[in-house]
Amino acid sequence: MVDSYTIFVYVISYIGLFTACFYLLSLRAYYSKPQPRSTLLPSVTIIIPAYNEEVTIARTIDSALALNYPRAQLEIMVIDDGSKDRTYALAKDYQQNGVHVFTKPNGGKGSALNFAIHRSKSEIIVTMDADTFVDPQCLRKMVALFHSPDVMAVTPSMVVHKARTFWQKVQQVEYSLGVYLRKAFSSINVMHVTPGAFSAYRRSFFVTYGGFDEHNITEDTEIALRIQDHDYVIENEPHAIIYTVAPRSFRELLGQRRRWYTGLLKNVWAYRRLFGLRKGLIGIFSLPLAFFTILSTVFLTSYFFIKTFDNLRHELNYLQSINFDFINTLDLNLYIVRYFAYMLFSYKIFLFSLLFTIFIGAYLYFSKRHVPKQEGLFSGFFLFIFFYGILFAFWWIVSFFYTLTNRKVVWRTVKHAD
Repeated sequence: MVDSYTIFVYVISYIGLFTACFYLLSLRAYYSKPQPRSTLLPSVTIIIPAYNEEVTIARTIDSALALNYPRAQLEIMVIDDGSKDRTYALAKDYQQNGVHVFTKPNGGKGSALNFAIHRSKSEIIVTMDADTFVDPQCLRKMVALFHSPDVMAVTPSMVVHKARTFWQKVQQVEYSLGVYLRKAFSSINVMHVTPGAFSAYRRSFFVTYGGFDEHNITEDTEIALRIQDHDYVIENEPHAIIYTVAPRSFRELLGQRRRWYTGLLKNVWAYRRLFGLRKGLIGIFSLPLAFFTILSTVFLTSYFFIKTFDNLRHELNYLQSINFDFINTLDLNLYIVRYFAYMLFSYKIFLFSLLFTIFIGAYLYFSKRHVPKQEGLFSGFFLFIFFYGILFAFWWIVSFFYTLTNRKVVWRTVKHAD
């Protein structure tokens, strides 16, 4: 008799394979026809909100100044959001380069962005995080996708800048997979995040529907869902490459993901009207599937550890009952590790995971073709395969807890010089 766990594994595996093939075929169909591109070079304002960013602010401004874009059409604004370090002083040095630098009391990222939007007259607004560095051709490639008045936002390809630590290497693979997934999502217009690192928007959208939500901990998610709610298009340009500084430690990474995922939960709840037939694929396929994937991962990971620990407890109790004696603590620890490995390879889901690993490899191949300079990507691949599922489930469990208990989530980032 087939147990409920086995049935569940087969169901999520089938849905996972169907989804992977669906996005693959959607992307293939997208590239099978000529893609429209605009040859116009509209006026652009790049907004760099900054709070305690003295470590990276100079390099970020240098990166914006180095963009291959007509200087007469490009405006750069740095908004110091009440920093307590030398961010404002360092940014002011660039006023001689034509950079507009402002300072204001601390009000959060959304507040800083709106402060600049109100002072800008450009057709395109680009939000740029103060720890981001961009390829010089990035902006030209992105504005070319504003080929239709329905396109309200364009996102780039994000990769990790100098992945050195264990945690950064795992993120490096995750971000590289995002190069494929972001393009696949945009091919059927189901994007639900416009990354704050370097996304471009039509200024007219803010004029008509208001600026960024100043009380939102993930304003980039909220604005993307608002664009989808008004039935506009979010495009993606995989050849537009930006580099971001990823958290180096587990604590930094947990803080970032707790904010991201808690913000996603709250924003999706606020825009729950996006679910359903009325909104097309994003309502009947993309968003429901995203949450099914999250809940399935949390369930399977929790089940694996609970079941394995329970079996291990019974196994050790049995060995103790027959007076089996481990030589030392190291011998016991090795036994436990071997037991966990045995349980992992014996679960049915592991066999399906091997197939999904092939898909992940194909996604990384797509990423490497569009973003060739990604050092150490495939060495981090194995770290990603073995650890990301566990980390993903843990981040979501913490985020669900924070959301359900209504705990305050704040932005905590520690900057490092590279």
